[in-house]
Parts: sequence; structure tokens; C-alpha cells
Amino acid sequence: MTKEYKPFEPKPKEDTVVFKKRKERWNKQLKEADDSLDHRRFNCTLTVNQVVNSFKKCVRANEVKRDALITCYRVVLEKILQDPELTDAEFLSMYSQIQPRAQTVYARRSRELKRIRT
Repeated sequence: MTKEYKPFEPKPKEDTVVFKKRKERWNKQLKEADDSLDHRRFNCTLTVNQVVNSFKKCVRANEVKRDALITCYRVVLEKILQDPELTDAEFLSMYSQIQPRAQTVYARRSRELKRIRT
């Protein structure tokens, strides 16, 4: 009677004691981390560039309401005009950006109103 030998097959990774202990420890750490988030407060300080870029993205994606945009425009304009070091050239460069756009919108609206009236 000869004994038949089978090749050695190691246990699956999930069945080893070391893996089970490591997994239990990992799950315990995850649970403790989740529990500790309940009482934490997170503070995040954004830089000016981050705020400006995110605001531009929101405006382009139409995620900002018109009232909020008008308020932002008003506040920014007031702050710029309050600056005593604002030169006429800087003001004119800013105005030269806004004026043509405002005039085209005003002209388009007045044309539409004339069409409606007649």
C-alpha cells in the first residue's frame, strides 16, 4: 500500500490567522476614526485665488442667482471706488471693460421693447 502524496497547497490568504488579526485591527481603527469625526470641527482657510476661481466657475455654470451676482458686483464696485489710491487711468480701464458690454445689453433691450410696443 503506497501513500499518495498531493502537492502542498497553502491556505487562502483570508484564512490565515495573521490576516484575520490585521483585518480586525484595521476595522477597529476605521470604526474609531468614524466615531471620532462626530465631535470634530474642521476649519479651512481658502486663499483669495481659490475663492476667485471657484466663484468664476460657479458664475459660468449658472449656479449663482442674479440677486447674489448684483450684490457681489455692488460690493466690489464700492470697495474699488473707496480706495483713495485709485487713479483715473485705473478707473477708466475698468470702465472701458464694463461700458461696451452694458451698452450692448441696453441697446438690445431697447430694441426688444420697441418691437413689443409697435
